[in-house]
Amino acid sequence: MAPEETGLTPAEKMFYEANGYLVLKSVFAGKECERFVEHLEDLHAGRKQLDGFFQQDKYGARTFNQHLYDQHVLDLLIDARLHKPLAACFGGEPEGIQTMHFYEGSEHPLHQDQYYLPDCMSAWIAMVRVDENNGPLIVQPGSHRGRLITKSDVPMTLQPGETYELQQHNRYFPAVKQVFRENGADAVQVLVNPGDVVLFSGKLIHGGARVLKPGARRHALACHYIPYDSENWERDWPRISFDGSRRIHYR
Repeated sequence: MAPEETGLTPAEKMFYEANGYLVLKSVFAGKECERFVEHLEDLHAGRKQLDGFFQQDKYGARTFNQHLYDQHVLDLLIDARLHKPLAACFGGEPEGIQTMHFYEGSEHPLHQDQYYLPDCMSAWIAMVRVDENNGPLIVQPGSHRGRLITKSDVPMTLQPGETYELQQHNRYFPAVKQVFRENGADAVQVLVNPGDVVLFSGKLIHGGARVLKPGARRHALACHYIPYDSENWERDWPRISFDGSRRIHYR
């Protein structure tokens, strides 16, 4: 079948299934990326005001769930150009559930998104050139077929005197590193251009590479999705379909 019918070519689908990630080239036009970067830089600098706008500085300046109050981000989360590729990876209808915008490379330790967001996968949209200077994604190809660390393995419940950050660094990240070693494959950097989209499984071990030029901008929007028929969802966030409809459905 042609990619316009299925969202992915047979070769792309085979690569995704084998490696747990796939780069789709030039999904978004350069001008679209430039407009988005200008919008986010204006918010970041305070030149533009938006109710609900809030950014955190852990793992680089970033926002969480900006699609809930920013139409620009919502439009990207459910952009029609992402619909069929995501459906092809899931084998069913996707729903958007989370966004994170990164201003800079995160240098985030290796992790698996499904620890935090069960059943999820990601569409990571590069708005600028992402290379060794500003901190690309690093992934362990094929690790989505290995062991998934869950909250049963590493409970999220905090121990006495433990913060969330300590739970992550003392218990969760070491558990993922152990699985990384078990898998026996090297990590690779994913270098992309503005408008490219990295699709990857929520089971894939990935993180943020070292930033060679600290402070260099690396605008990227990470969009997360779960299958429409997923019952393994723990949060009361709206699940947003590609037609814009919303529902609150969780166990």
